[in-house]
Amino acid sequence: MLCFTMFIVSAQETISGTMMHDNVERIYNVYIPSTYSKEKPAPLLLLIHGYSEPAGWILKYTKFQPLAEKYGFIIACPEGKINKDKVPAWDFFSTNDKGGLKDVDYVNSFMDKLISDYSVDEKRIYITGFSQGGYMSFIAGCHLNNRIAAIAPVSGAMPATNLFKCSLVHPTPALVINGDNDSAVPYNGNQYGKSVNESLKLWIDYNKCDKTPVITSVTDKNTEDKQTVEKHEFLNGENNSKIVHYKIIGGMHLWPGREGNTSLEATPIIWKFLSQFKLN
Repeated sequence: MLCFTMFIVSAQETISGTMMHDNVERIYNVYIPSTYSKEKPAPLLLLIHGYSEPAGWILKYTKFQPLAEKYGFIIACPEGKINKDKVPAWDFFSTNDKGGLKDVDYVNSFMDKLISDYSVDEKRIYITGFSQGGYMSFIAGCHLNNRIAAIAPVSGAMPATNLFKCSLVHPTPALVINGDNDSAVPYNGNQYGKSVNESLKLWIDYNKCDKTPVITSVTDKNTEDKQTVEKHEFLNGENNSKIVHYKIIGGMHLWPGREGNTSLEATPIIWKFLSQFKLN
């Protein structure tokens, strides 16, 4: 059973609201660009926060709004459930009576609501997120693959548990950004998440991309941060799909361009990548 409430908090731009899902009230934020029109379906970017970060925070932190204004896409930020530590978080383990992940089901229902409330181009739904939101980008990209055109996890990983199954139904482009000095989401993996190379492999294999990447160096605009960036491109996938990985050498658990490495502006790079693709 779902019910919804919403209220405008910023002059027809940012909408904050709640929806009941699985008997829990969930908060969300939606940014509607001024160019939005019901007559023209808009692309949808799902933007997923990290542990303890509310939905409104990730919207402000990543600064996708100017791009939404320029290119006319909707930004939607669902919020994780309040946990025992009284902070919003994503649950990658709890399942419903059908065996599906409850939080994935919530994201799926949230998409249904957005499509009901707004004119959304259902062939151009994308997902990105930071930290736990990076994990959720991978997970929703798997479990909701029939609805999501492309993914862009930042500082996230594929879950390490063998209980997690990834069900892909179409070639799915992915842009993956990780620092190799990230203590929260280690580059080489831990008990919670696979290594970056393992996380990439599933998508490379399914898309039938080249297994050997084209590696180029990103221009280092700030030598003082003691970080450099390599771009790894796995090309020639089915249906023009590709996997792109930005490896931030010396990079920590931060959103590039907002904090940490300043040679890589993650936000515009993510939108430029995602916006190339749509579901057939």
